[in-house]
Amino acid sequence: MKKLKNNEKGLTLVEILATLVLLGIVFVGIMTVFSQMTLFNDKTYTKLDTMNLARQEISEIKGVTYPKLITEITAAIEATTYAEVPTATNPYHLFTKSEDGYTYELRLYKNPKLVGEANIESLYQVHLMVKKDNKLNSETYGYIESR
Repeated sequence: MKKLKNNEKGLTLVEILATLVLLGIVFVGIMTVFSQMTLFNDKTYTKLDTMNLARQEISEIKGVTYPKLITEITAAIEATTYAEVPTATNPYHLFTKSEDGYTYELRLYKNPKLVGEANIESLYQVHLMVKKDNKLNSETYGYIESR
């Protein structure tokens, strides 16, 4: 009988329950990190997607051959599915278009940003913003070279 009483090699129920509680707390902490990582990955994907859309739009706009006058440049931009917003204030023209759930806002500054000397073209600054649900997702800048 004495031999059985001195044999204390096992774990008690209290020790097992305490271990399970500690493991549960650690598990809940780890699970919240995974949900945050998923949210972060979704935001990163949306940001990369809109950055690529913005670059593509700037490339298309810069690909059009523009004449010297700003009025002809704005007419050429309007011909590429953008609509000018007449309430835009100085110093820029504001163009918008909606496509695939995104809203594009294109600002073309009315005055050349860089004007060269003797046979060097003028450069007009373009600011393109890509929005989804009125929230800015991406923006990029470029220059339109007048010829």
